[in-house]
Amino acid sequence: MVESKKNRFPFPPASRWWKGALAGAAASCLIAVSPAASAATQELVFSGFGGSLQKALQATVIPAFEKKYDAKVVYVSGTSNQILAKVRAQKERPQIDVIWANDTTHYQGKQEHLFAKLDPKIVTNLPHLYPFARDPDGIGVVMGIQALALEYNTDVFKKHGWAAPASWLDLWNAKYKGHVVAYNMPIGYTNLLLVQIAKLTGGSATNLDPAWKKFSALVPNALAFVNPPAQVDALFGSGAAWIGFNGSSRINDFAGHGAPVAMATPKEGAILYPQQFDIVANAPHPKLAQEFINFSLSEEAQRMIATSMLLGPTNREVKLSPADAAKVPYGDKQVNALARFDMAPVNGNLDKLTAHWTAMVGSGK
Repeated sequence: MVESKKNRFPFPPASRWWKGALAGAAASCLIAVSPAASAATQELVFSGFGGSLQKALQATVIPAFEKKYDAKVVYVSGTSNQILAKVRAQKERPQIDVIWANDTTHYQGKQEHLFAKLDPKIVTNLPHLYPFARDPDGIGVVMGIQALALEYNTDVFKKHGWAAPASWLDLWNAKYKGHVVAYNMPIGYTNLLLVQIAKLTGGSATNLDPAWKKFSALVPNALAFVNPPAQVDALFGSGAAWIGFNGSSRINDFAGHGAPVAMATPKEGAILYPQQFDIVANAPHPKLAQEFINFSLSEEAQRMIATSMLLGPTNREVKLSPADAAKVPYGDKQVNALARFDMAPVNGNLDKLTAHWTAMVGSGK
């Protein structure tokens, strides 16, 4: 109203100007002290994976958090290594509040003191989590899990009358020669499988020699060693890949879109693959970052994560429908059955191990 009068009276009488000025000043004061308006200026910078995972988080957890805290979340996408590289580069002046990490980047960032501790007074959902989801030093948290298992082409297996694969060692079965697809190191799925194969062949996370010998025998029989998960999907979708290994969320998501794939749990057990959220040390919005972590661990958000991203909940209080539960690791029995490894020996020596892997795959033997 002040603006319309101003247009009609370029030089208003003193009384009219004074009233307008008072009204404007009062409005300004109200804006300045309004809790809702002040809170709305809060901004959380979150750096996470792109693609379908980003779309799912931005369609569920993020808008629910924004509504509850009257805040704005800025999403910066990237791969796990790209995200960690940004945090390193910004160490002196962090611009990111929270990152989405995997087991490897969580370990590396923690070793480099790039992450902050959680505040139990704000992150009040911590007591509801499975013990493995809580970092022993209080840094970061596992907000969802996958089961690393075997993936196989259901059309091919049905055509040949084959039963579903039953062991990790089935990857070396001669009848699949030329049709085995595997991820490269340092992708987390392969890091975990390397330790599993070491254990099955007389080694361990600190003695990988038996696993190297076993994997070298796989190289000439493999269809491909790939990096992006989309390449694995493409090879299975085309029928070229018959068997491989993958995370449960990726397998079930691809199958849910009509692809001829299914997950098989090896008799030696599927492997727990964690997904972490970490708060960046000296984050620009530390309290909001703690609140985001706590909200992500709430029953409400954990159900969203399970149904939209197909990650098993780490909050033990979460209740899922039978249909949703069938797509994720869920419940004490299933979750506790997943193999868990101490990956510190691998994560702490990952560059050297990746170089070994690359040379082995490149040599063809």
